[in-house]
Amino acid sequence: MHALIIAWHTLLAFFPPDLSPSYLRYVWLPVTQTVGMASAGMVVALCLGIPLAIYVGTRAPGWQGIVGMLSALRAIPDLTLAILAVVVVGLGPAAGMAALAVFYTAMVGKVFAELFLAAPQAPLESLRATGAPRLAVALFGLIPLTLADLLTFGSYSFECAMRASVIVGAVGGGGIGTELVGAVNGLDYPRATTLIVILALLVTSVDTLGWFMRKHPRIALVLFPMGVATMLLNPPQVFVLRHALATFAGMFPPLLSTKALAALPALLWETLEIAVGGTALALLLAIPLALGAARNVVHTAITAVVRRVLDVSRAVPEIVWGLILVVMAGIGPLAGALALGIHSAGVLGKLFAEAFENVDTAPVRALEATGAGRLPIVAFGIFPLAIGPIAVHTMFRLEWNVRAATVVGMIGAGGIGEALYNAQQHMHYQQMMAYIAATWLLVILADVAGERVRRRLGWNYVAT
Repeated sequence: MHALIIAWHTLLAFFPPDLSPSYLRYVWLPVTQTVGMASAGMVVALCLGIPLAIYVGTRAPGWQGIVGMLSALRAIPDLTLAILAVVVVGLGPAAGMAALAVFYTAMVGKVFAELFLAAPQAPLESLRATGAPRLAVALFGLIPLTLADLLTFGSYSFECAMRASVIVGAVGGGGIGTELVGAVNGLDYPRATTLIVILALLVTSVDTLGWFMRKHPRIALVLFPMGVATMLLNPPQVFVLRHALATFAGMFPPLLSTKALAALPALLWETLEIAVGGTALALLLAIPLALGAARNVVHTAITAVVRRVLDVSRAVPEIVWGLILVVMAGIGPLAGALALGIHSAGVLGKLFAEAFENVDTAPVRALEATGAGRLPIVAFGIFPLAIGPIAVHTMFRLEWNVRAATVVGMIGAGGIGEALYNAQQHMHYQQMMAYIAATWLLVILADVAGERVRRRLGWNYVAT
């Protein structure tokens, strides 16, 4: 009871937000840096990821190796890449842009490649029969056939990049993330609330922009001048080739002391506990919220309110929830699991609601014809029909949360993330690289295990 009282008083300390004109003028620069980092990262990702995806989609020689490379890069959490970038290019937005560019090149390249490989083959074979080269097959076959899915995932990636720009900022990448960590560490909670509100508005705006981009693809071209301008205005502080090579050479071979090596299994297990606990909490929260957000389950007045709750939960990144909950619940895995649970509830709630709305209506109408009430229709009609997508979305989220558990660990939630962050702060780069390798291996194993489970159970749904 005493702990709950302390948590309540801590929560009250975040309000009211600091809306003074002087502070709002001050945060304008971090906000533009955050938007610029996301834009620059996506510009580089599209410029590199699309050619790689086309190479894979046309099944050019060695395309399987490209897929393996993209999968390996995608397994490295974005915050881990940010730590490496800060070491090489120094503090500031340049490090954030570099981390986002690498991570989203891998993500865009891999997903676009999968879309190209899954495209109908008959039109492509017709093009090849005319003697068209691979580039022509891609431009006039692959891209037109998959354009709707490319735009959907591209806009979704930009929304993710906006949240990720805050995450990479937390370790010195600049923007809102750096300011937010400084506000929380300085116990300036009203300013932290202001930054969180601004972030939620940014992500919501990007979500709306994504909808317009899918309707009017040319809007996406606005990203390019924004991204290029950000790169020109924020050059690397210390990057030179000699320095980069010397820094990376100092990270190898990865090395842990006997004591650190003995503690490694416990750190990895704690990271898995955070991921599993957060996913379980998200599942418990997401199902009732999704039912309240599904237009074929409840009245639209209720869905409008519940969907806004899901938007806020999803808009605030895991690391921001973690910063708040570490203050309220204290340092440790509980804060990390709660942070993952709250953020993932917003993600899963949205996906589950769409799954409920997309069920086959024939069985539902048959139940309605028997005179069944709304509760039996949901329990024995809508919910069982959506159980497949729900299971797959949950599996994908668990895999994602293994990465995210490393991220929240860096702000005091325990696990290997905390050990990785401490090694970076003390410039123990060989130890840091050992923790990065262990994190990468853990994520790879989680991805492989999840994929095998889905294949064995015959779950062929696609979760974003």
